[in-house]
Amino acid sequence: MMEGEQPALFGELLMVFAGSLACVVLFQRLRLPDILAYLLAGALIGPYGLGWVLDSENIRFLSGFGLVFLLFELGLEFSLPHLLSLSRAVFGLGSLQVALTIGLIGAVLFFWVGQSLTSSLLIAGALALSSTAIVVRELRALKLINRHHAQLTVGVLIFQDLAAVIGLILVQAFAGQNELSLYEQIAWIAGKGILLIALLVSIGKWVLPHVFHEIARARSDEIFVLTVLVITLVSAWITSVFGLSMALGAFLTGVMLGESEFRHRVEVDIRPFRDILMGLFFATVGMRIDVGLLATHGGTVLAGTLFLIALKCAIVVAAAMLIGENFTTATKTGVMLAQAGEFGLALMTMGLSLQVVPAEIGTVTLLIALGSIAVTPWLIRYSFEITQLLAKLSRRHVTPRERELSRIPPHLADHVILAGYGRVGQMIAKFLLTNGIPFIALDTDSQLVKRGRAAGHPVIYGSCERVELLKRCHIERARLAILTFKSLREAQRVISQIRELGYSVPIIVRTQHDGDYADLIKAGADHVVPEIFESSLIMVADTLTRLGFPKAMVDEQIESERKAHVHTRKLSE
Repeated sequence: MMEGEQPALFGELLMVFAGSLACVVLFQRLRLPDILAYLLAGALIGPYGLGWVLDSENIRFLSGFGLVFLLFELGLEFSLPHLLSLSRAVFGLGSLQVALTIGLIGAVLFFWVGQSLTSSLLIAGALALSSTAIVVRELRALKLINRHHAQLTVGVLIFQDLAAVIGLILVQAFAGQNELSLYEQIAWIAGKGILLIALLVSIGKWVLPHVFHEIARARSDEIFVLTVLVITLVSAWITSVFGLSMALGAFLTGVMLGESEFRHRVEVDIRPFRDILMGLFFATVGMRIDVGLLATHGGTVLAGTLFLIALKCAIVVAAAMLIGENFTTATKTGVMLAQAGEFGLALMTMGLSLQVVPAEIGTVTLLIALGSIAVTPWLIRYSFEITQLLAKLSRRHVTPRERELSRIPPHLADHVILAGYGRVGQMIAKFLLTNGIPFIALDTDSQLVKRGRAAGHPVIYGSCERVELLKRCHIERARLAILTFKSLREAQRVISQIRELGYSVPIIVRTQHDGDYADLIKAGADHVVPEIFESSLIMVADTLTRLGFPKAMVDEQIESERKAHVHTRKLSE
């Protein structure tokens, strides 16, 4: 950077931050999303607005780090087993969505609008990608990130981010600026990607834990924060050296650190930097809004925005149902992925600079993409209501399973999951209601379910042996889970799977046999209640009391026996 450019860059950054601050304060007073405030600030002070900021290369470079930190924090949320469990969404739903979207939009542009094949493919590819930044930000703000449809959404976004890397290569290939053939370029980038993943996984597994243990010994918050920043930026730099997205490297490093005990502290320390840089990123996106072009092509932009949202939502719904998801889940996922994204904006910008896409159609496409991005926060916040409306409009037959799942309150939190609604379950439910603690009960006995509903209790038909059903019961936000299983093997499988998916909810297991204690604790249960043993203690207490022994002495002996029994079980592990 030249010396004369430094004051100009400082002044532009000051204008961006000041304009963003004013818009965010205003939008929060109006209870509107912060993202729209940043977009408006960029549009007002950008080259197509007041012209105070010229959307320079330096500002775009700095704003790109917002996406880097966002993907790093997203990676912290995923353990490797959790990430592997999304393979169906990543490679199944993700590939279907991208392929169908490119095929349909590309066909419309080529046969109806009259664009060239390369231009049609590039525009369709850009619009096929959704906004990782906005969707993840909204899901986290609404505490929906661990819902099943949110996991499907994130899986698709991961695939799209990987596909965007290939897209950046194809843009250069379409422009004819690379000596290698198209197939050679794809093979080359795939090889580099595999090598990069192996490198970052190795560093994250064998190097970073030792680094953080040494840093923790210093007991300095400043050193710890600097370490997190350096590791995040180094991972992004390594990825850029390989010619790949910096955000991808940050995400992989976040996944590695998500396995360590430092995960929560890293997440807290990185959040302020992420929020500031994400604001800068969205402000630079807003700078690309050409207000003048909106005046002349407003109808086209509006129609194109509505068409894009409806088409992408329909494609995701069809693809999700094709891989076995129900209509409700598929529709919620479709609503969340209905917009264009930041990687799509980057593809369009590169296509315009390399003259692969004509200037006018490219600019209109950018406006359509930004229009879809602008309404995304509302689409996500009202995805449940939109899903219900679409189900009514389509007059679709709702299956018994979907009807059952719809009984689960969508905003249930700090609740107890009660698996088993027999006599013991009903007694627990009674005391939970008395103390104002929300709960959701499950049982496979239809008569018990009907009886519970008749009493006004939230009871659904199902078994806790299906982890998928526990997810639908919002286990990620539950305060406690009380589970009952038919066999030790099923109990071990389900509890182990819950822990592998990263859920830390305390689990109490009811079991008939006392010998199951050690195996269930090892699997991840927090407490095991052997019903036969507890029943015998109750009978002993009642017997001694009827024989005339003082209640205080009986209670002391019972508690002593219970503690001795627990101690013996722990020694046997």
